[in-house]
Amino acid sequence: MAPPVLTTDFAYVRFIGDRSIDEKDFGKIQKDRVSEMEKWGRMFRKLKANSKFKTAIVAANNHYAGFGPATANIFRKMVGLPEVVWEEMKQSTLDL
Repeated sequence: MAPPVLTTDFAYVRFIGDRSIDEKDFGKIQKDRVSEMEKWGRMFRKLKANSKFKTAIVAANNHYAGFGPATANIFRKMVGLPEVVWEEMKQSTLDL
């Protein structure tokens, strides 16, 4: 993990898996990645105390733990944010 050196007013982290989780198993957490995410959560909480830090962009794919949306919610809770109800966020294919 790279040392947390703040050079901008935002941070960008991607929780990307190694493709060992088969696509047929997506939709629920398959791997416990909480300890890894806790390290990043601690780092984000420290950054939040810095007045220059304004935005965090965090992405998680299904290969990281099995289900990207649930991974995102786990991390959101770690940093003190409410969970997102992803079903409410879906777009209709008609909206495209």
